[in-house]
Amino acid sequence: MLQKRQSMRHLPASFSLAGYEELIHDIVKNGHNVVYLYDFSGIYFYAVRGFRADNEWLIIFGRGGVMETAFPPDNMDEYLATRGFVLLGRVEEVMRWTREAHN
Repeated sequence: MLQKRQSMRHLPASFSLAGYEELIHDIVKNGHNVVYLYDFSGIYFYAVRGFRADNEWLIIFGRGGVMETAFPPDNMDEYLATRGFVLLGRVEEVMRWTREAHN
C-alpha cells in the first residue's frame, strides 16, 4: 500500500513504511476524528477521517478491523457523499459506545 500512495504522490518517495503506519495510527487514535459507516452491497466498512501533515486522510477498515486502505481523497466531502458514507460520531464517542455495549 505504501508504494501505491507514493506512486500516486500522496506520500513522498522517501516516506517509510513505519512513517505510513504512524500516520494511520495517529489518525485512528485521535479521539476528535470522526468515524463513518459504509455499506457496500451489504458488506460493512468503517472509516476514520482526520488530518495529518496538512492533508485530510480517510482510513478504511473491513471485516475484523483489518485496514483496507488509507488515502487522502481529492475532495473528502464529495467522496463520502457520493458513496453514501454515514457519519457515526467522533472516535472517542464510538469507542465509548463500544465499551458500554460490551459491559
